[in-house]
Amino acid sequence: MFTFLFGWGRRVRKLRKKWDRLREKALKKKQPLKSDILTKLDQIEQNIRILEERRVNRVERSRLAKEIEIDLEGVKAMVKMKEEEYAQQRSAAVPSQQKYQTRPS
Repeated sequence: MFTFLFGWGRRVRKLRKKWDRLREKALKKKQPLKSDILTKLDQIEQNIRILEERRVNRVERSRLAKEIEIDLEGVKAMVKMKEEEYAQQRSAAVPSQQKYQTRPS
C-alpha cells in the first residue's frame, strides 16, 4: 500500500495525468497550433507507454521520466501560447531557412 502511494507507479500516473490534461487543452486550440501540439504529445505518449508496460532498469527509467517531464513543460508552454504568437514564431523561422537556397538559373 505504501509503495502504491509513494512509489514509482505514482510518478508514472502523474505523468500520464499531466499528459492527458494537456491533450484535452490542445484539442480546444485552432488548427496549425493544434496539429503541432498533438504531434508532440503523440511522441511523448510512446515514452509514457514504455514506462507503463516495459520493465526498465532504474537509470533508464529515471532518465526517461525526466525527459518526459521536460517535454511536457515544452508542450505546456505551447498550449499557453496564443495562435497569433505561434504564427509569428513560425513565420520567423522560415526566412532563416531560405538563405541557403540556391538561385534558379
